[in-house]
Order: sequence, then C-alpha cells, then structure tokens
Amino acid sequence: MSYLLSTVGIIDDDQIYQLVMKRTIEHTGMIRSILQFYDGEEAIGFFREKYEAIDELPQLILLDINMPYMNGWQFLDEFIKIDFKSDYKSVIYIVSSSTSQEDISKANEYSIVSGYKVKPITRDKFEAMMKSIVNTA
Repeated sequence: MSYLLSTVGIIDDDQIYQLVMKRTIEHTGMIRSILQFYDGEEAIGFFREKYEAIDELPQLILLDINMPYMNGWQFLDEFIKIDFKSDYKSVIYIVSSSTSQEDISKANEYSIVSGYKVKPITRDKFEAMMKSIVNTA
C-alpha cells in the first residue's frame, strides 16, 4: 500500500475523540502510523526529544486547543522555538469543538497553522485535508 503521509500526530486530551480519530484515520489507509498525545506538554516533550530524528516526527499534527497542563496555544508557542534539524516541516491543523471567531482568528495569527477545523473530523473531512496537503506539497 502506498501511504500519502508517513505519520500523523493527534494532540488532544479527550480519550474518546482520540479513539474515534485514530479509527477514522486508519480506515482511510492514507497514513502509516499515528502518534497520540493527551496534552500539549506530553507532545512538546516528544518534539524536543526527537527534533533531530525527523523521520520519527509527524508530517501532520491535529491539535486541540483546550487541554490541561499545556493548551494548544502554549504548545504552538513552544513548538516554534524548537530548532528542528534538516528541513522538517509539519502541517498543523487546529481541531477544536470551539466555533469562536476569536479562536479562529488567533489560529490565523500562527504562520505554522494550516487551518482550523471544527470537530468532529469525519473520514470525508480528513480525506479532504489530506488531498489539500498533497496538492500543496
């Protein structure tokens, strides 16, 4: 099977959402592996540890905003400080249940954020995201 991307990272504290999203992604057959993080702090620790091993890092990150310990905004603020080796690039989508215009506007302030999607992410929405990533690569 030919995968469109090697790895996706899901950063979300909702365990049920994580399970549903993982199954949704697996059913598309577009991703080789899925990394799951349950808060921004856990995720940023992984990125800081693996910043030189770009083949282990996700090419797509689905990031929730409202999480304990380190929220999505704090994650982004720390993520942009990491000095990744080589030419690592990741597509980051904010995936939130929030429909607040303030959150959407704030997401647009981050140049590393490719878009803002409102939960739930269906298989069709995920496949559309993947197509837009492949078409812009």
